[in-house]
Amino acid sequence: MTGGPAGGAPARPALATRFAQFADGLRRDAIGEPAAAHAAVLILDAVGCALAGWAAEETPQVLRAARRLGDTGQSTVIGDGAPASLIGSVLANAYLTTAVTSCDVYTPAHCHLTPEVVPAALAVAELEHASGPALLTAVTAGLETASRLLRAIDYAEFRRRGWHAPGVIGPIGAAVAAGLLLGLGADGLRTAMSLAVSQAAGTFAAWPTTAVKFHQARGALAGLLGARLAAEGFTAAAEPFEAPDGGLFRSYSAGDVEAAVAGLGVAWELEQISVRLWPGATPVQALLTALLGNGRRLPAAAELAAVEIRVPPATYDAHRTLAHPAGCFEALLSFHYVAAATLLHGRFDIDLTSPAHRGGPDLAAFIDQRVTFSPDPQVPRGGVRLTLTSIDGATLDIRQDHALGTPQCAATRAQVEEKFHRNAASSLGPALAEELLAGMRELDQVADCAALLALTRRPSHLAGVPG
Repeated sequence: MTGGPAGGAPARPALATRFAQFADGLRRDAIGEPAAAHAAVLILDAVGCALAGWAAEETPQVLRAARRLGDTGQSTVIGDGAPASLIGSVLANAYLTTAVTSCDVYTPAHCHLTPEVVPAALAVAELEHASGPALLTAVTAGLETASRLLRAIDYAEFRRRGWHAPGVIGPIGAAVAAGLLLGLGADGLRTAMSLAVSQAAGTFAAWPTTAVKFHQARGALAGLLGARLAAEGFTAAAEPFEAPDGGLFRSYSAGDVEAAVAGLGVAWELEQISVRLWPGATPVQALLTALLGNGRRLPAAAELAAVEIRVPPATYDAHRTLAHPAGCFEALLSFHYVAAATLLHGRFDIDLTSPAHRGGPDLAAFIDQRVTFSPDPQVPRGGVRLTLTSIDGATLDIRQDHALGTPQCAATRAQVEEKFHRNAASSLGPALAEELLAGMRELDQVADCAALLALTRRPSHLAGVPG
C-alpha cells in the first residue's frame, strides 16, 4: 500500500478512479427511489424536448450536418422517420433536446446536462439492446458524476474565465453513461472520462447565438467518442481532474475536490437538476412562472398600461439588448418578448416565436409602449419582480424567487408529462405520443430500449410535418 504525505497514511485514490468505481458498482436497486424517479423524469423530459426541437429555426441545418456525418445506419433520430449513423443520431438528438431551450438545468453552475448524457446513452442502449433499468442506471451515473463535478468547481472563477459548463462538464457525464452501457468496467470508465476531459470546450463568447446549444450537442459526441475509444483499449491520463499540469480543477477552475465525492452513492446531487416547463432561457422561467404557473388571474393585455420587470443585475446585463429579437432563439432569451407574448396570448409556446409573431405590430407596440426591464440588486438569482399596472391605476406586484420546476418549487410528474405529451403529439400525433408516454412511464419494465426508441420515429403519414 502506498504511503501518503502524512507518512504511512494510504494515499486516496484519484477523483476519476473514485467516480469510475462508483459508476461501475452502481446497480438499479441501489439508487434511491427519489433519485431514480427524478432521473426517469429527466429522461422523459429530454425525449419530449427532442420531439419539440423540430420547431427550432436552425434544426434543418443541424440535421443536414448529421446526415452528412454518415448516410446510412440504424440509429434513431427522435421525431424523424429515417435512421441515421450512430454519430449522426447523437449529434441530431442532442441538438434537438436543447433546440427550443426547454431542457433541464443545473442552476448552481448554469449547466444543461440531459442534452449530453441522455442522447449518448440512448444511442448505445439502442445499439446494444439494453434494458430500461440498464438505461436508467447509466443515465443516473452520468448525471450524478457531472452534477457533482459542477457542485465542486469554483463556478464564479470558472465563469470569470469565460467557460460554458455544458461543453466542459457535459462530455464527462455522457462518457460515463455511454461507457456503462458498453460494459467498460472501472478502468475503462476512467479512461472514457479522461478522454472526455481532453475534449472539454465551449465559452460564453458564443452568447447569445445558437452556438451555445452546439456546445451541448458536441458534448454528447465527445462523451460517446471517449467511451468508444476506451472500449477499444485506448489509453488516457489517470488523473484528468487533479493533474497539476492541465487537470480539470487546475485549468478551468479551482474547486473543492473532496466536495465532489462527499456522500457519493448516498446523497444524490442529480435531484438538484431542474426541469423547465416552458420554452425559454433559464432566468425567464421565473417570469413565466409568475405569469402562468401560479393560477392567479392576471389583467387582460388590453387593460394594462405598464409591465415592469426587475431582475438581478447579472441577468439584466445578459438579456437587456434583446427587446426586439432577431430570431427564434433570441425570442426565447428576451424578457420583453416573453412577457408581451404571454400577456397577449395567455400562454407561451414555441409557435409564438415564429417570424409571423415576431413581426407582428401589436406585439412590437406592446413591448415599446408598455414593457420596461431593469436591474434590481434586491432580486435573488433566478428570481424576478413583476409589477402590472392597469389603465385605471391599479397595480399588481408579483414576487417570484424560484421558477416552477426548480428544487425549491418542484414540478409534479403530471406537469412534466403534460409538457411531454404536448411536445410529442405535435411531432408524432396524439395516439403514438400516448403510446410512447406509456412506455416511458414503465421504463423499469422495458426489456429492449430499441423497441422504445422505435416509438419516437415519426410515422410515414406525418413525414415532413414540423414538430
